[in-house]
Amino acid sequence: MVEPSEVAEIERVIQLAIAPAFLLTAMATLINVLAGRLARVVDRERAVRDGAAEVVVGERRILVRRAWAAYRAIVFGVLAATLICLLIVTSFVGAFFELGVARAVGGLLVLAMFAAIAALGCFLVEIRIAARNLPNAD
Repeated sequence: MVEPSEVAEIERVIQLAIAPAFLLTAMATLINVLAGRLARVVDRERAVRDGAAEVVVGERRILVRRAWAAYRAIVFGVLAATLICLLIVTSFVGAFFELGVARAVGGLLVLAMFAAIAALGCFLVEIRIAARNLPNAD
């Protein structure tokens, strides 16, 4: 039979895991946005390559730069999400086996935040490339 103190401990661990779970949701949303942007860039590059769209001088080079920036942002976003998943697992394992995992959890959080910062930085690069190369409105 489960002791009431064990139930309370499990409830506490679940409460502590909620914040990283929200962070994981945010990273999944960012990855979804990035995947959409990458898909649009790839579609445009295919249209230009196949002659189905009017070509602006140097556009393919710009599209390649945008695609690589979006790709890097996705890689860092997935890395951040993976680290957050590891953080949640480490928290639960530490609580269930009464291990001292505070430093590991803290380290995983810091690494996840660095990866998220890198993802956002690459996202900003992709947006900057797109904005700087808009055609002139005459």
